[in-house]
Amino acid sequence: MYQQTPYDISFRFLGFPVRIQPFFWLVIALLGIPHGITNLSIQLIELMLWVAAAFVSILVHELGHALVFRHVYRVSSQIIFHGMGGVTIPFVPHHRRYGFFGMLCELFLFAAGPFASFVLAGLFLVLLLLLPTVFQGAILESELEVNGLSALSIVVVFMWKVVSISIVWGIFNLFPIYPMDGGQISREIFSYFSSRNGVANSLVLSMVIAILFAVLAFRFGLVFMAFLFAYFAYQNYQELSYYSFRRR
Repeated sequence: MYQQTPYDISFRFLGFPVRIQPFFWLVIALLGIPHGITNLSIQLIELMLWVAAAFVSILVHELGHALVFRHVYRVSSQIIFHGMGGVTIPFVPHHRRYGFFGMLCELFLFAAGPFASFVLAGLFLVLLLLLPTVFQGAILESELEVNGLSALSIVVVFMWKVVSISIVWGIFNLFPIYPMDGGQISREIFSYFSSRNGVANSLVLSMVIAILFAVLAFRFGLVFMAFLFAYFAYQNYQELSYYSFRRR
């Protein structure tokens, strides 16, 4: 699924290998197309700021997982950006601990991503509060069009985008929908209390919530989000069917 292509961008960040697949840029750009702005130059700059902010937010999110792999499980990992966001994959399977302590370690691993997102949002929010322009009124998406392409306006808009994306991305990943972080967390909790039925129960919960969110997203006209949640529901249905077949 995450096979390397000749068009991938690869680099290292804080010692972690990072690889960006081309589809990531396409999906992020489609999600960030600005509306209500008539100036084409402003539109392009808004879009570039959105893509840059999304990249920073997701990188920090995945860095949270990577740091837990490094310092708790003592394994190295790589960060991959793909069409659905990002994922952190250890180079070798990490050794799970057993019992209650083992569950806590796994919960810490999966919660580290959203936690890193919220920390980043909080840090940028504090920096924004130190800027006098914030006290003159709310900074909206049209800030660049209203105030012109000043360096301060570009920085402020970029920081606000990082804050909003980090908060939304962190909350989104905490939904108990597998394979997102919240789905991983619910699977660990269900499995701890029922080793036999825990995985199946977590998949049922994940599938029901994904279908519910797909319906809600469709009703509010969020077609892409509706498709995404429907895809998650289908994935969970497939895995539940496979898991049930293996248990026979």
